[in-house]
Order: sequence, then C-alpha cells, then structure tokens
Amino acid sequence: MLREIEGAELECRLTPLGRRYRPVRGETALAPSWGARRQRVLAAAASAVPVPVAEEPRRVCWWFEERFYWADDGLGAEDVLALVRERERRRRRRLERAHAALAGDSPAPRRARIGRETRVAVFTRDGGRCAECGSSFDLQYDHVIPLALGGGDGVDNLQLLCADCNRRKGAALG
Repeated sequence: MLREIEGAELECRLTPLGRRYRPVRGETALAPSWGARRQRVLAAAASAVPVPVAEEPRRVCWWFEERFYWADDGLGAEDVLALVRERERRRRRRLERAHAALAGDSPAPRRARIGRETRVAVFTRDGGRCAECGSSFDLQYDHVIPLALGGGDGVDNLQLLCADCNRRKGAALG
C-alpha cells in the first residue's frame, strides 16, 4: 500500500556541521538528516524516479517529485512510480468528470444497453439458466465474442451466465 504523507516537506537546518536536510511532517522527522552534497544527489534523483530516504521495520519512506510517501508492501522504485502515476491518472479523470458535470454535460455511457427484446429472447432461449452450469442465481448477460474484439449485441452473440461462470470466462472468447 502506498500512501502520500500529507503535509510532509523537506526541512533545512543550519547546524555547526553545515546545512542539514530531512523530511518532516510538522515537528516530526520522517528520516535522519543528511548533508548538502547528499541533498543535491537525492533531489536530482527524486525528480526522475522515487528514492527511498528512510526505512522502518515495516515501511519505507519514498521521495518523488517533491512529495513523500509511505510504502508498507516491500515496494520497489518501479512499483512506487507505477502507483503514483496511476493515482495521478485517477485524479485527472475525476477532475474531468467534475468539470463535465459542472458544465451540464453528462459523460457518454461506456456502452449502449442491451435492448429489452434482445434480453428477453436470450433469457427465453437459455431457459433462464446459466449456459455453463445451469444455475439460475445471479445471472448476467455475457458476450460470447467480447465487444472489444468486435462482437455485437445480437441474440447470437449473447448468453446467460451466472456471476461465477462469467468471472471465470473473463474476456476470453467462447
């Protein structure tokens, strides 16, 4: 799990040994301090890739693009980078949806609904039971050839599957 440390910042203190740097949140130090030379190296690296700056028994403090994160799953730099980028994509999509809602635009549906007549025809053809196991519980309409692979919403490309069989099938053909 990766969590951003809200309110964390890099503190610079002037000591008898010179400038010392350390990440802090309020008055709490997140890592031991380091000198100016190491600061320059870490700052340059952290602008391109996540850099671990402190380790505790169960978590690591990462510095990346002027933000600090706790990771408690034994994540590596590539994992942290992937999670940070995914978080940014989700934040950007959420903002786009909010702007669309504010403008009064409703986002386009992801796919058109299967028509009532088609659903009734498939339900009748399959006898109201899962085409794989025969269950009548938690039925779902499944595309034999997925829409992403060019399948359509016609009766010949739809089947009834229970939720378990549908999950097992996934996006596979057949």
